[in-house]
Amino acid sequence: MNAEPGIPAQIDDYRILHRIGHGGQGSVFRAEDPHGTPVALKVIHDELSKDPDHRRRFLREVELARRVAPFCTARVLDVGVLGDRPYIVSEFVPGTSLHHVVQKEGPRSGGGLERLAVATATALAAIHRAGIVHRDFKPSNVLMGPEGPVVIDFGISRALDHTATMSGSIGTPGYMAPEQIENGEVTPAADVFAWAATMVFAATGKRAFPGDTVPQLINAIMNRPPVLTGVPSGLRPLIEQALNKNPALRPTAAELVKNLTGDEFHVETAPLPPTPPPPPVKKSRRPAWLAAALAVVVAGGVLTWQFWPDADDSATGEGTKITTSLTPAPVTFGKPVGDPIEVQENDVRAVALTEIGGRTVVVSGGDDNTVRVTDLNTREELYAMPGHEKWVRGVATGNLDGAEIAVTAGDDGTVRLWDLRKGTQWSNSMLGHDGGVKCVALGTVDGALVAVAGGEDGTIRVWDIHSGEQVGEPMTGHEGTVWGVGLAEVDGAPVVVSTGDDKTVRVWDLSTRQQIGEPMTGHEGWARSVAIGTLDGKPIAITGGSDKTARIWDLTTRTSIGSPLTGHTSWIWSVAFAEIGGKPVVVTASEDKTVRVWDLTTSTEIGAPLEGHTDRVWTVAVGTVAGKQVAVSGGRDETIRMWDLQPPLPG
Repeated sequence: MNAEPGIPAQIDDYRILHRIGHGGQGSVFRAEDPHGTPVALKVIHDELSKDPDHRRRFLREVELARRVAPFCTARVLDVGVLGDRPYIVSEFVPGTSLHHVVQKEGPRSGGGLERLAVATATALAAIHRAGIVHRDFKPSNVLMGPEGPVVIDFGISRALDHTATMSGSIGTPGYMAPEQIENGEVTPAADVFAWAATMVFAATGKRAFPGDTVPQLINAIMNRPPVLTGVPSGLRPLIEQALNKNPALRPTAAELVKNLTGDEFHVETAPLPPTPPPPPVKKSRRPAWLAAALAVVVAGGVLTWQFWPDADDSATGEGTKITTSLTPAPVTFGKPVGDPIEVQENDVRAVALTEIGGRTVVVSGGDDNTVRVTDLNTREELYAMPGHEKWVRGVATGNLDGAEIAVTAGDDGTVRLWDLRKGTQWSNSMLGHDGGVKCVALGTVDGALVAVAGGEDGTIRVWDIHSGEQVGEPMTGHEGTVWGVGLAEVDGAPVVVSTGDDKTVRVWDLSTRQQIGEPMTGHEGWARSVAIGTLDGKPIAITGGSDKTARIWDLTTRTSIGSPLTGHTSWIWSVAFAEIGGKPVVVTASEDKTVRVWDLTTSTEIGAPLEGHTDRVWTVAVGTVAGKQVAVSGGRDETIRMWDLQPPLPG
């Protein structure tokens, strides 16, 4: 996808080539200037630029960034306005972020780590000399270019600070200085703290202040000493000084450079505070709201956080930001959990949830022909896995010989198997369909793990996952494309439930490949999706279709149950089954841009529609993240969104 709605092929003197990232600030494009020189052009999101005063402030702040001497920084070349949307043009640096490099290749060491420390400290010194504070220094804002490390996005967070909160300050958890969290004070000393935290990550592959959640990270930064295990002894004293919780006792960026390059450097330091016994309570000038927030964390309560994923972070995984305007409040059923996840570079067609090493992840596929794995707790993209040559239509997750896997279906006619711990394709593609494959599910037959897929050729096919070989003959009977497959057990036997363009829902004996009974009818249009569940102890299927309804089927008797679920104003593209507080429910995703939750015992909608997607919603799945039940949806707006499904349910 070369651009996005509202972005022309030419912006002033710059020809847009293709998008290379997008997120909460805006979209970043690779472009060319009039001489054919490659540049990076960032267009700020429309909703961040509607206020004329804010636009003027933005342009003023970016003009300051243009004064930075180009020592190890990506130069800001130009700034302008596209309609009401500001844009920034900077030097294009081919390379991968430090965050991505460490994740893929491991920590930096030896001369490579030393050069990284010098280059980034030199960049900060140049930025500070221009009267600018970076405000968001972190591993994903350091590009490992062909000529060495380059710091990007300096001054941009300041220019956009008004978009988050008029009293707080933007930053990234794990790299924010204590004073930045405590009272929003951001000075060059905060950049030095972030530099030191970044160097710890570079040297060890771990954060200086560990924590699996934002509240844990905040607590560690405010109350605990950094974890410096693995930091080389020659660098460790400087890192300790730069991570002092008192900004007045940190070295300046210029002093960092002097020390790293061999000049004499002495700074008076105070000892780091001892680790306090739990619950952590630090009596200081911390404002009341923060003390209350940390107290709620200790008590196991819930906090509301604002997240601002950065436009350049969608491919690096270090994209969760937080404002300091935190408010302790319960997250209620149906509310969004965090900001949208923006990793797919085109429509999100399929999502599935699984766990990798205790972390809940979403595996997504879409129209950018990639399969991506994203940590739902940290919002970090772990892998982007290319291979499909056309749109990825279906995703299923499972376990093979103790390893987490995903199986995907693509319009390129292939079914593919992925190792989710390594981020690589496991084996050769599974072939057999004549045309695009629209759906896939995982199950077992006689103890063997199999993939079941349906597609444009109207067939349902089965593959042995271990061998990659097709098992038996395809199941035929649908007239037109098969859009959904699900695996269930009826009377102790494995069955496949399928939906298709012929408006029918069919049940197949997975062992014999024979259709069981007559097709189930009732949908007045294409049947596009299926989910498997239980109701009153009986196996059921829930299907959604172009007639704007979802329907419930008893798989034992192959008859409809209850009334159709009505309320969507357009096609239902995806359905997912769940039990919430012991109540069986179905979650539906629709062309009408909404996600809805239904009580299967009464065939009625629970609460209000879940609204937030700005275009049709293609897919939905359910699971548990950090102990909370959630729905995860993806759509044509290229976002993945998460919704709270925790009881109590609305009446």
